[in-house]
Amino acid sequence: MEDVPGCSKLSDSPLEDWDIPELPSVLPHSPKRPFSPKESSAPPPLVRHERPTECSVCGKSASGHHYGVPSCNGCKTFFRRMCISQKPVSCKGNGDCFDLTIREVPTKCQACRYKKCKTAGMDPLAIQMDENVATSTTSVKKIPKRASPADLEKVPQKQVIKTIQSVENKMQKMVDMLVYLESKIEKLRVSSYNPHWNTWNGLEEFLASENKLSFADKVEPMPGWPLKIEPRPRKHQHCDKGPTFSPDKKQWFFYDMMTSIEYAKTFMFLHQLDMRDRLILIRNVALAVMNLHISYFTVTKKFDSVVNPDGSMAPMRVGMVYSTAVMSISPLIRCEIQSSEYLLLKAICLCNPAVPDLSIHAQEILTREREQYAAALFDHCLRTRKNGPAQYAELIGMVDLLERQQRMQKDLHLLHIAPIVSKFPVVDRMHLIDDIMSH
Repeated sequence: MEDVPGCSKLSDSPLEDWDIPELPSVLPHSPKRPFSPKESSAPPPLVRHERPTECSVCGKSASGHHYGVPSCNGCKTFFRRMCISQKPVSCKGNGDCFDLTIREVPTKCQACRYKKCKTAGMDPLAIQMDENVATSTTSVKKIPKRASPADLEKVPQKQVIKTIQSVENKMQKMVDMLVYLESKIEKLRVSSYNPHWNTWNGLEEFLASENKLSFADKVEPMPGWPLKIEPRPRKHQHCDKGPTFSPDKKQWFFYDMMTSIEYAKTFMFLHQLDMRDRLILIRNVALAVMNLHISYFTVTKKFDSVVNPDGSMAPMRVGMVYSTAVMSISPLIRCEIQSSEYLLLKAICLCNPAVPDLSIHAQEILTREREQYAAALFDHCLRTRKNGPAQYAELIGMVDLLERQQRMQKDLHLLHIAPIVSKFPVVDRMHLIDDIMSH
């Protein structure tokens, strides 16, 4: 069977290697009895794969089977946190704070709650991660069998804690790397580095050049910012000559596109692709990445219209060009996006295995990269948001909006802007922009 782009591959390991629970028989193993109408109408006993309704620890509504036990998200998180911290706890009562046979609502007691988790059968091995695998894109270790209670006593607690922490550390390092990268991009945007747009003849030459983010530390900030802003034009002015280059004034569409591509060049996976796949990927994701970057910057500055680092703003609210430029701002405001969510979403937009004409090799690499950033985003939403899954779904839905925005901008460019640009002298054209917008 041929691989389907963007879909995960099924494992080739034997079926018996997986922990597939044995389902109890619907009919009990008992001697044959005469048929009874009452027995025929009795519902079959619950089986393991049905969704549980009650948490085995606290008695609240269960969200699923966690660590081998029907439990709620609160008890799942509590058990995991206690396994990691090894915090010594003791009961100030009689040791029956979570005994639901003598009280309807358990008393707040960490010691009794942790004891109840273990008594209910929560398995620390169910969250055990392989330390070597945790450094790669695949973080979950396949456990052939669920450990028995006797085996749990033999498991080194420090090993479980160490392997869990290694995965959490990996996700935190991932976010820290993105935070550092974003700080370099913002520093470059306000720097005095302002190359002429004719420095490169196209995307391929730009990808082959050295990374420009190092200039963020080598050059001074642009003097005279914020600029004295003139009244915004109601629309883009049409002319037969291209924009005039000024060393102290940046053409922001070109400059933001350049920094978005420089952002992509810092990822190691991009250098695992051949030049053909790099060109295809960047031509299909650079504009979406740039739009997300501009929209988030605008939101952090408390604007609802595109604003640039020098204080300049987009033309006034007329025309489809303006509408498409700001269509990704309102969703960011609505979902109250956090910095870490923005950084992970930006990386997800970059790692798009569904781009047409990518090789199978490129699709596999991008799928692995996108999965790890999506997993980190989901984990962040669960830990920091009251309604984590809904927030995650809304953020992932932004990817489709950004791709739609990108298609609309390219269509508008081909229909309205490209005919005007074609009249410009060659020396005034932005070849990097033409290369990306025409594909």
